[in-house]
Amino acid sequence: MARKRRRRIVIIGNSAAGLSGLEALRKRDPDCRVVLIDEEPYPAYSRVITPYFVLGSLKEESGLFLRDRAYYRRLGVKTLFGRRVVGLDVRNRDVLLDNGKKEPFDLLLIATGSSPIRPKIRGAKPDEIHVLRSLEDARRLKALKPTIRQGLFLGGGLVSLQSLQALFRREGRYTVVVKSDHLLSQQLDPEGAEMIEKRLRGMGVQVLKGRDVIQLKRRKGSLRAVLDTGEELETDFLFAGKGVRPNIDFLRGTGIETKGGILVNRQMETNIEGIYAAGDVAVAPDFFSGEEVLYGLWSSAVEQGAVAGTNMAGQGVDYEGNLKMNVTRIFAVPVASIGEVRSTRVAESLVRKDERRGIYRKFCFDGQGRLIGAILIEEVEDLGVIQGLIRKRKDGAILKTRSLWRSPVNYGLVFKGLLQGRP
Repeated sequence: MARKRRRRIVIIGNSAAGLSGLEALRKRDPDCRVVLIDEEPYPAYSRVITPYFVLGSLKEESGLFLRDRAYYRRLGVKTLFGRRVVGLDVRNRDVLLDNGKKEPFDLLLIATGSSPIRPKIRGAKPDEIHVLRSLEDARRLKALKPTIRQGLFLGGGLVSLQSLQALFRREGRYTVVVKSDHLLSQQLDPEGAEMIEKRLRGMGVQVLKGRDVIQLKRRKGSLRAVLDTGEELETDFLFAGKGVRPNIDFLRGTGIETKGGILVNRQMETNIEGIYAAGDVAVAPDFFSGEEVLYGLWSSAVEQGAVAGTNMAGQGVDYEGNLKMNVTRIFAVPVASIGEVRSTRVAESLVRKDERRGIYRKFCFDGQGRLIGAILIEEVEDLGVIQGLIRKRKDGAILKTRSLWRSPVNYGLVFKGLLQGRP
């Protein structure tokens, strides 16, 4: 009797979504053949903690790695690290590699992530605009850190501010140029952002809002950045934290539908049967509206990868949808944002603010009174419970009572009661 052929699974990408997809798949299907391809020559590492490596709070580079090479061998996975995918032959079910070879597949997971956007600045050479996305980027920034005297950071988002924090030295001078009217415009409202800006100013960081860099001039061995207002700033280091672009160029001509990223259904499957996508490349349903969105968050990538891997193993499961969540520390200030905090779905909000202690807590409710989002600055300990309330679409009426809000209660205990159905 002929032996049944083992299914051939190929996973492109070895970060949050790829690794999560691999583990979900292997947990449910220990027998299929798995090939994992990634253009970086390393086992999986955490991109989200690379700023801490640059900062120095993570002393050894080895602390970045999530898995070692032996891990893949234990799972029976063939790894092709340092290999770049240049195309797909969808008809013949082959992944095309940069060395001219092919990897056949029955099922495919595309988890190729994204790359940072380097803005086009007149007079700037590509290597003069620094970014932080990969281990190589982190190594480069760590080596440059002692030489930076006047750093200029473009963008007021998380990547820009985390990189500023990582490169900060007391003797340096730093400026953040923000095109919008406040910092962290994707995570915070203006009032919350003002508290973070106040912290930056206290560290000696200059924040210029409503501006952008349009040109880089060279004058007598120094660099001067020209803003769209005509202002000029002397600098010796330029960093761009102005968004990312999904790595989908290799999909041209494949017939896989894209719309900024790869379109997928709630099983994380593309329009071509047996081909899945997850993570920064996937345009997946939004948690609240069901509309197709591209968030590019580590937490979403892990969730999406797990759903894709589970479905590739033949156990049907739906993805609940992208729920925005960011948690970080900006110069020792804990900052968290989850769900909808600035959209038209917010019908009512409740704010608790203590400027002296640097506390800002905002809860957002929809028209039916359900908790749909929160901003937490300094007090973030109950974030996990708040996330549970939002995911379970719980009514937030109890949070609006004046006696509760103004008394020194343990909010975490109240929220847990709500989750467990207690009044």
